[in-house]
Amino acid sequence: MKNKKNYILIFYLIFCSYPDLVFSKEEKKNRTSQLIVEADESIEWFEKDKYYLAKGNVVLKKDGLTLKANFVKATYLDENGKNVLLKITAKKNVFLSKGKVKASGEFMTYDLKSKIAVITGSFQTFSSPSGYIESKKMIMFNDSNNKAEASGEVKIILPNKTKIFGNNVKANFTGKDKSLTNATVKGNVIIVNTKKGQKSKADLGIYNSSNSIIKLSGNVIIINKQSTFKGSSGITNLKTGISKLIGNPKKGQRVKGVFSPTNK
Repeated sequence: MKNKKNYILIFYLIFCSYPDLVFSKEEKKNRTSQLIVEADESIEWFEKDKYYLAKGNVVLKKDGLTLKANFVKATYLDENGKNVLLKITAKKNVFLSKGKVKASGEFMTYDLKSKIAVITGSFQTFSSPSGYIESKKMIMFNDSNNKAEASGEVKIILPNKTKIFGNNVKANFTGKDKSLTNATVKGNVIIVNTKKGQKSKADLGIYNSSNSIIKLSGNVIIINKQSTFKGSSGITNLKTGISKLIGNPKKGQRVKGVFSPTNK
């Protein structure tokens, strides 16, 4: 416990007692809180190679943001005699949170200039008040334009428990509370509403949170309990549970439905 306190103090002195080491003049003006890092094993400063290393249950806190990982590396650039942080890399049991937004994964990089965080590995998650996203390849979030992208067996869970699956997802969020505004899902799209007994399949799905509507296109199949409907495109209203199929007469694509009787 004594060693851990020493590691906290060393990092505190480097980043807080001498703020000109880390922040440029403009960044120093905008700085509203201090950067604090804790680690069980060690915190090292590689002055020649311009980076810091923290190992063992690392906890980093800055401006309401908390980063936890077993390994954290922070690289910086020497600009006019000032050391400015450029990139943070975290490995093993990575957990990132700010307010109600949370993310986790095996490996994470965060570019402080572009404000882009990329989480990769065999399993990663991203959650906000408006939904939950997980993937088995990559999740990227751009904090400067509030855009996110996920790939690799992606799953989205909306607040109403509707689940959306796909190979690739691109989503837009609001700036303040990071609420999901819309999302585009491509490749093997599956939408499941267990409560209503509905499932939809398509090549492409576009979700709009303002009206809770998902537009489907490409080999659309809608399954409502034991009945199946097929068409070239369709619309599903997540609020009302009403789905509509649309054909394409120009290409000779008709709408087809197979209704199965339900036993009383």
